[in-house]
Amino acid sequence: MHSLIFHANLQYAEIPKKEIERVINKSYKPTIATLLKEDIPFALNITGFSIQYLPKELIKGIKDGIESNLIEITGTSYSHAILPLLSLNRVKEQIEMDVRMKEDTLEVKPISFWPPELAYDPILPAILKDLNFEYVFVDGEALLFSNYMNTAIKNFEIPYIKLIKASYGQRKYLNYFLGLRQLRRSLSYVFGGKALVKGVKNIVGIPVWQPVNITLMLSLGHFPFMNERKAARWLSSIRDIMLYGTDIEFFGYMPFAGKKIKISTLIKFIKSNNINITLPSQLPMSGREFYLKTSSWAPDKSLLIWKEDEDNRRLNMLISGIKGDNAFMAENSDARGWEPLPERRLDAFKAIYEEWRKEYE
Repeated sequence: MHSLIFHANLQYAEIPKKEIERVINKSYKPTIATLLKEDIPFALNITGFSIQYLPKELIKGIKDGIESNLIEITGTSYSHAILPLLSLNRVKEQIEMDVRMKEDTLEVKPISFWPPELAYDPILPAILKDLNFEYVFVDGEALLFSNYMNTAIKNFEIPYIKLIKASYGQRKYLNYFLGLRQLRRSLSYVFGGKALVKGVKNIVGIPVWQPVNITLMLSLGHFPFMNERKAARWLSSIRDIMLYGTDIEFFGYMPFAGKKIKISTLIKFIKSNNINITLPSQLPMSGREFYLKTSSWAPDKSLLIWKEDEDNRRLNMLISGIKGDNAFMAENSDARGWEPLPERRLDAFKAIYEEWRKEYE
C-alpha cells in the first residue's frame, strides 16, 4: 500500500507568471483528470493563493474528487512561505488564510498539512494541533538526521550527492553512474508508514522520501541504467510509503532533469506492479517516534537556500513590519526559491515597498 501527493504552486520560482495558464492546461488539468478517471486516490497540496487561478471546471473536478474520497486536500501556507523564517503570528495567519480559501472555494477543511519545502521547526506541530490538524508531511531523511543535534559541530554526509552534482553538469556521466549506487544505498534506510513526531505538541508525521521520488522519476523518464522494472525491484521491499511526493508540474509541463514525463507513465507503473494506492492519512503507523529539528527538504536539510543570498537576507529582514495582502506576497518563498526568476523576487520587494509607502499617504 502506497500513497501519492502532488504539490501545486503557481508562484513557482522558475516559472514565469505569463506561463500560469499553460501550466494549468498542460499539467494540472490532465494530471488530475486522468487520476480521477482511473480511480486512483491522491493528496493534492495546492496553495490558497494558487486556487484563485484555477478555472471553474477544474475546481468542480477537484470538488467531485473530494466528494468521492479520491482527493485529500492538504493545508499549507497561503503564499508558500517558509514558515520557520516567520514570526509565530505570521505562521498562524498564513495557515488560517490558506484554510479559509479552501473552505470557501473547495468546501473542505484540511486535516493534513504540507509545510512549503517541508521546512519545519518544533513549534509548528503545536500551532497545527491548535488549528485542528492531525497530520504533517515531513522529510524522511530529516527525521533520521535530527540525531545530529548541533550541525554546527557535526555535519552529516548528503546522500546521493553525486546525482545532485550530475544534475548540475559536474562530471555528468561519471557522477550519474556513481550516483545511482548512492541512491540504491540510500533506499536502505527508508521505512514505511507514519511516525509520531515529537514537538512542542506531538503530531503524526507522514514521511516523504527523496530517494523514493528520485528512483521513481528516473525510471519513468527512462534515464540511463534505469527503468520501471529496476525501480519496482529497488522499491519492492518497502511498504506503505509516499510513492510520489513532489511537484505536479513534473507531469506534462516541466522537464525532470531534461525529460518530460506524462501522468500515464506513473499510472502504468502503478498498475503493472499491482500497487495498491490509498490516501496518505490512511497509511498505517510505523510505531516509530522521532524528534524533528528545524529543517527542510533541501539536500543538506537546512534553510540556507532561503536565507544566505544577499537579496534573501534583505527580504527576510524587511518582512517583519509588513502587513495584510502585501505581507503574503513578501513572504512567498518563491521570491527566494532555488533559482528564482527576477520577476518573482521583485514581486516580494514591490510588496514591501508598497506597504512602506502607505505609511506616508
